[in-house]
Order: sequence, then C-alpha cells, then structure tokens
Amino acid sequence: MAIEIIAEAAQGYEGDPTLARLLARAAVRTGADAVKFQLVYADEIATPDYPYYTLFRRLEMPREVWTSVVRSVHEAKARCYLDVFGERSLREAHALGVDGVKIHSTDFFNAPLVDLALELMDRVFVSLGGISVEELEAFLHRHRIAPAGPVCLLYGFQADPTPVEQNNLLRLGVLRARFPDYRFGFMDHTEGSTEEAMTLPLLVLPCGVCCIEKHISLDRSLELEDVVSALSPQQFQAFVRSIRRHEQALGTDQIELTATERAYRQKAVKAVVAHRALKRGHVLSAQDVCLKRSSRADGTACHLLEDVVGRTVTVDVESNQPLTKEMLT
Repeated sequence: MAIEIIAEAAQGYEGDPTLARLLARAAVRTGADAVKFQLVYADEIATPDYPYYTLFRRLEMPREVWTSVVRSVHEAKARCYLDVFGERSLREAHALGVDGVKIHSTDFFNAPLVDLALELMDRVFVSLGGISVEELEAFLHRHRIAPAGPVCLLYGFQADPTPVEQNNLLRLGVLRARFPDYRFGFMDHTEGSTEEAMTLPLLVLPCGVCCIEKHISLDRSLELEDVVSALSPQQFQAFVRSIRRHEQALGTDQIELTATERAYRQKAVKAVVAHRALKRGHVLSAQDVCLKRSSRADGTACHLLEDVVGRTVTVDVESNQPLTKEMLT
C-alpha cells in the first residue's frame, strides 16, 4: 500500500479565499494524495489576549469558501482534510464532507472534541507533538481507540522550523513496538530551504508509516504564513516523485526469498563439486571435493563440505559435477 502524502497548506491561505483556492489547486497538481488546511475560528483556540488571536481572526472564512475549496480538491480526485479546534469547526468539517480531520496536539486533552471527532468522522489524525508516551497510552485507553480503528497517530512537531537533530526518528520504531498495529504517520517540519527538507522524510519510509505530512506554500519568497517549513509547488512535486521512487525499495516484509533472490543465489553461491572424476561406491574425502560456482548447480546442490565428506557416492561423478544429497548415501 502506497504511503499517503499530505500537502499541508495549514494557515498559508491567510484568510484569503483566492489564496486558499490557489493552494488547493497547486497541492493536487503536485501529485499529493491529500491536501490539509486549518479550519480556524479564533474563539475556539484562544482568548483575546493571546498573542496570535488577531491572526486567528484573520484566518476565518465563510462556509461557501471552504465548500469551493473542498469541492476543487475532490474534483481533482484527491482527499481533503481539515485541522479542527472545537465543536464548531469539527461540525463544519463534517458538513463540508471532508475525508478526515486532525486533532492538533493543542487539543490532545480535549476529550469531548476527540470523542465527537471519533463519532462523526471516518478518519481522525491525532498529533503527538509534545505528548509523552504515557499520555498517549492513557489517551488510547480513555477513548477506547483500537488499532484497527479510524485513528492515525502523527509523530513530529513544529519548532519553527524543527532542527534536524530534534526529529529523533528512532522513536518511531520504539512507538510502533510499544503500540503494535496502530497506524503512525510523520509530520515533517524541516527548514524548507534546506537539502534536508527533501531527504529527511525518506528516513521514515522503513519505519512503517502510513502517511507523511509536508508543508506547501505557493511561493516561498512571498513569506506567507507557515512558510518556514514549506516547499514550493515545484519542490513539492519533486518531493512526491522522490517518495514514490524510494518507497518501492520497501518491498515486502515476508522473509522468504523472492524469485529474484533465488535466481541470484543460484548464480552466486558456490556448490560442492567433485575435484576429480569419482566412481560409484567411492567414500568421499576432503581431497575429493571443493567449492565452486557452477551453471549446473540447482536448488538440490550441497553447499557445505561437511555434508558430503565421509559419505559414499551412489553414481559415477564427473570432475566439477555438483553433488546433491540424492547422489550420496
């Protein structure tokens, strides 16, 4: 199953309907599987004295704008998600018919909101930024969230931007081991102008994540909201292509050898062959055999000298002929 790539528009629309529509259009054209915005009503998030309250007020847009944004994403055959911060935005998201909502870590302890999201939505993302493993364990128990349920747990946090060394990607393996069968995703907040913005998310591919969330902005030079860890549409398109190329290397977690590996093994692994011509009834000594690659060796060939020394050949054997267990007694 392909890893879902989520283009995180976040607050980059700055309350401007035109910017919101352009962001949605640009995101789906990059090849992203989904686009996500923050559906903001200031009074759900903060008190009027909070430093960013005025910014939150500017982000508020009428329902008809969000309706057109969601419609444009769906018409492009992509999914649309919304961050919600209270009952009003959650019910609005549900009415808009979005494909899922995200509970930001700011509302991790908002039990009524989480419960309502689980009741209304088919898919719920939960941010783990700044959340301890003990708190996550209690959260899953409190809300009776089963591994096979609608929840995806998103690892990562925004430090405007997050320094590379602060990602602690090894924790993903620890979390997946502690909470087996739960779905995990990764939120990347690397500085968007750096090389690591394109390469760091590749490191989580073997961690079994089901999605990667990455910020997108119309143009980094415009310095729109949330641009610090965002890629331009052109960069994001290249990012999508890179993920799609590299995820092919994940292959299968089945430990049996594939047909290609078996073919390589047959060509590469040395088999036990007769060092000289041998007559039927000969008891093999170490001087009678050696290890060589042979085009005649197949899956029945012996590979360990100890498996043949001291045994008797039941047929005449040519020099350099591979020995099989069926030829020995």
